[in-house]
Amino acid sequence: MAKKESEPYIKHIYWVNEAEEKALRDQLAQKGIKLKSAKGIMCTPLDRINRISSVAPEVWGETCYRQGGWYRQSEKNGLYLIVSSFEVEGYEEKKAATITESDFVPPRLASSKEKEAMVNDPEFRKRIPPEWLTVKDIEKRIYLRWARRLGSNVDDYDFLYLSHTANHANFIHPRFFVQGSDGIIPYSIERSAHLCSCCVELFQVLGHGFREKLVAPCPGATIFARLKPDCYLRVRRP
Repeated sequence: MAKKESEPYIKHIYWVNEAEEKALRDQLAQKGIKLKSAKGIMCTPLDRINRISSVAPEVWGETCYRQGGWYRQSEKNGLYLIVSSFEVEGYEEKKAATITESDFVPPRLASSKEKEAMVNDPEFRKRIPPEWLTVKDIEKRIYLRWARRLGSNVDDYDFLYLSHTANHANFIHPRFFVQGSDGIIPYSIERSAHLCSCCVELFQVLGHGFREKLVAPCPGATIFARLKPDCYLRVRRP
């Protein structure tokens, strides 16, 4: 049964190997629950209408191949992602995060000068996947179109690319964060229109060392998973 729009938004995130994914699929089938397989894109399981979904490793190399480089160079490479609207019994040790909506308003966003400093940090440069560096013209046009769709008047892809890259940098070496009871809480440094691949933060590919993160959805997530633009999601480790 799909979740009603009025119910609180919640997603439980798990990372499992192939055998564990198959066992879970069989376990759910015995209860009459279908484990939906994501096709082509990683963010559709975030839609509240999807009760429980699996993202196979190859999906990270399909529509969003360039963005999937963050996954492929991480310790999660080769694992299956499970995104569920309910807690999965027996998989507690595989749980990576719980995602809920928040009313967070960032104290401030990053300036272009600050973004430049973040992306030019030598330690961060070592972390950038090679495929992230090369953007096809068609992708540039898509992101500019999406930015306009979300109310931005930006017509310079270089601005978007800088923002996309600096935002990921902030979840590796945070410069923009708020203080929480369990330490610092990094947050997305731009509005939704100017972001890309929020999936890597939401699914704990980047920034998993922090107990909590505040992540604004990117245009893809607002379009393909119907997440609310500029509504920050709280990602909390178990």
